[in-house]
Amino acid sequence: MDALKSMWQAVPPATPEELAGARRRLLDGMRPRRRVAAVPWWPVAAGVAAALVLIPSVFGTGAPAYAVTRSQDGTIGVVVNELRDPAGLQARLGTAGVRADVTFLEPGTLCATPRFAGVDRTYDGPAASGADELRSLVTGSRSFDAVRVTSVRTIRIFPRHIRPGETLVVEFRDNRDARVPWLLGAWLARAGTPVKRCVPVKEVR
Repeated sequence: MDALKSMWQAVPPATPEELAGARRRLLDGMRPRRRVAAVPWWPVAAGVAAALVLIPSVFGTGAPAYAVTRSQDGTIGVVVNELRDPAGLQARLGTAGVRADVTFLEPGTLCATPRFAGVDRTYDGPAASGADELRSLVTGSRSFDAVRVTSVRTIRIFPRHIRPGETLVVEFRDNRDARVPWLLGAWLARAGTPVKRCVPVKEVR
């Protein structure tokens, strides 16, 4: 667990339940692509509130289903309140300068693999059997560096880790839990290679 401890040093104090849940999601996120990766969620970074809202997509009279934001540091924030209109969110990301493939999934499902050729081992690679393998998997993984969950409904994209022609593939799976409404799988597809349409299948544990 030493490899995980260093990742948690930057996390501000939280309740035991929050920490336990986030640790569990961090471990899940390092499993092979055969399971939807639950990227760890972190407290909102300072300065996110100052981001410029580009084009939120509003449904009904409630909160936007999603919104795309850009910060002065070049990073892009995505708030996902409801898993609706993935094509619209994909278009918004394109407007923000990120070539993306967005899929919303029902609980207990994932996209059949392989859909694309990943840039690193985080997509459909071997499972990390211990701390050393986990560290090796994460170190130098641009898929891991390109997207981070920053709050319970928000992810932040770091375009500097995405090379020209690469596609950011993101899969949001409904978690049916107000505290953790969705799980996220995020990977980079190699430049010049196609990303196949998602064919949902039941997750096999």
